[in-house]
Amino acid sequence: MKRVVWGGMACLLSLPALAEIPNSYRAERWEGSFRVIGLEGQSFTGDGGSEARVDDDIGFGFDFAYNLDEKLSLGFALEWVDTDFRTTTQPVAGGSAFDGRGDLEMTTMNVNGTYHFFRKALTPYVHGAMGATYLDTNVPTGPSTPVCWWDPWWGYYCGLDTPTLNDTVFSYEVGAGVRLDVNDQFFMRGGYSQQWLDVDRSAGTVDQGLWRVGFGMLFQ
Repeated sequence: MKRVVWGGMACLLSLPALAEIPNSYRAERWEGSFRVIGLEGQSFTGDGGSEARVDDDIGFGFDFAYNLDEKLSLGFALEWVDTDFRTTTQPVAGGSAFDGRGDLEMTTMNVNGTYHFFRKALTPYVHGAMGATYLDTNVPTGPSTPVCWWDPWWGYYCGLDTPTLNDTVFSYEVGAGVRLDVNDQFFMRGGYSQQWLDVDRSAGTVDQGLWRVGFGMLFQ
C-alpha cells in the first residue's frame, strides 16, 4: 500500500497536465479538519525477552492550521486511538511466564508544519510534527477507592476510581500525502506517517505507522 502512495505521488509530480490544475485557495487562510486514523499494528520486545503486540485499529482527530502561503502551513492537532494489546511476560527467580490482554488508549497533541510542493488545488505534501502522547494501558496498579463528585446531569454521585498504569511521553513524526482543495471552502487529504514514542521504559523508543484521511474547511 505504501508503494501505491509513493508511486501515485511520483506520477502526480510528472504529469504534463499539472499546469491545467487550478491554483489553490489556501494562502493566508485558517483551516480546520476532521481526520480518520488507521493505526498499523506492531510488535516490540522489552527487557528480559518480554513482548507486546498492539492491534490494528481506527481512531479519529481534529486539526487547525494557518496557511502562511500556498505552500507552507503551521498548525495544531489532537488525536485519539483506542486499541487492544497482548503481552507475554518472562519469569524471574523461579516464577512462570504468562500472557495478558488489555485496552490501550492513546491521546496525542502536537504542533505541526506542512509543506505543499505546488501552489495548486491538487498537490503532494510532506509534514512533520512533535508533541506529547498520553498512554493508558488500563492495567490496575492499586486497589479501587471510593470517590464522590457533583455531576451536571446526575447530581451528587459516588463511584470507584481505580489507578492504572499510564504515562505521558514525547512523540514526533514525519509523513507525506496528497491534498485536494475542492473549492474555496472545502478540502480533503490523505497520507501516511511514521510516528515515534519515547516510552523511556524497557521498550525504549517505539515506532508505529499511521494512515490518515481528512476532510476540512477553509476560513477567511
